[in-house]
Amino acid sequence: MNLETVSMGSYNLHLIKTNKFKTITIDVDFYREIKKEEITKRNLLKMVLLSSSKNYKTERDLIIESEELYDIKVSSSISRVGLFSNLSFQTKFLNEKFTEDGMNEESIIFFLELIFNPNVKDNSFVDIENQKNKLRQQILGLKDNKPRYSTLKLMEKIKNRPYSYNTFGSIEDLDEINGKNLYEYYEDVLKCDQIDIFVLGDIDTYKIKEIFKEHFKINTFKKENKKIIVPELESRKRIVRYHEYDDVNQMQLTILCNLNNLTDYERKYVIKLYNEILGGSSNSILFSTVREQKSYCYYINSSVKAYDNILLINSGIEKKNADKCIKLIKKCLSDMKSGKISDEVINSSKNTIISSIKSSFDDSMGIINTYFSKILVGTEDADTRIEKFSKITKEDIVNVSKKVSLHTVLTLENKEEEHGEN
Repeated sequence: MNLETVSMGSYNLHLIKTNKFKTITIDVDFYREIKKEEITKRNLLKMVLLSSSKNYKTERDLIIESEELYDIKVSSSISRVGLFSNLSFQTKFLNEKFTEDGMNEESIIFFLELIFNPNVKDNSFVDIENQKNKLRQQILGLKDNKPRYSTLKLMEKIKNRPYSYNTFGSIEDLDEINGKNLYEYYEDVLKCDQIDIFVLGDIDTYKIKEIFKEHFKINTFKKENKKIIVPELESRKRIVRYHEYDDVNQMQLTILCNLNNLTDYERKYVIKLYNEILGGSSNSILFSTVREQKSYCYYINSSVKAYDNILLINSGIEKKNADKCIKLIKKCLSDMKSGKISDEVINSSKNTIISSIKSSFDDSMGIINTYFSKILVGTEDADTRIEKFSKITKEDIVNVSKKVSLHTVLTLENKEEEHGEN
């Protein structure tokens, strides 16, 4: 697998040549520092651009052309890493080596048509109401996913941090969006966002460069910004506990831990292994202790957001077990600080992470995401990561566990009467 990176002035083109796949995958990333007031527009923009274009005005037009191009797939997504919001457009199509000459260029031109030739009249997107309604349902539908909704309610308690924002945006902001101000924002994205493009497959790199030089219509030079880590939360001597109420089948327990003073090595490696040991799988300490030994919960897991400097614990419990569950989770965190971690759990967790690294190279987007992660946060190559995870010691894990502090607890429950904070 060979990587060639070419500076195209206003963007970087990364060409990953491999004969591992019959398809060619392209990922175009527009990213900038996240702003709360832009989240709804970015979500709507990704939907509007792929719903039509100047030459393909209806869904039927898009389907017909997609079939002509051997069932080309086009998608978009919004993600966040630390302080950056990434607006991403992807396409995957069959390499012309398995179809007919010229199909690679035709497929790329069709993909870029959706990004650069939108259905616009008088500097305004045409007919965005269908997409607004879809986004409205996504925003409202968050409440149906109780674990996610519980996390959202907890995050709202933390002010001035990007993880406290609703990832889909807000109904209030959505109501203010029209075709004209969305088009103004689209132009701002093209002008101001940093851009990286990845093309992966058995490709002629010279031809790909020429296609993008001709058809990727951006020539605004941008200053690179790689400030990505979200500022740390101050540790609390007294944990704050909130109670939220909703129609839930089981109480949702969400715990936020803050991470402080992580080194670069700890952020990239040790805290990820710590999280895997704590609550990353059915072999984890939380699962075996809180779920299997005590049966205090229906499920329990943890997830780390290293570039947000936080770690989350999520669980579904019976209300009568809430205090016992929280107490036992605190004990599990304390035990890890004391080094009460078996070699068996450490090795099992290492193997899980290493297997995940290896399997990411079986998928084209997994490969691209690894390379993009290298650009954003300096992720090292797979062999180096595997070696470094293998060499993490129990002492490393104990040291990083002392940088994990309980910060906020929230329960989402079925009860009318309110409680005070504990």
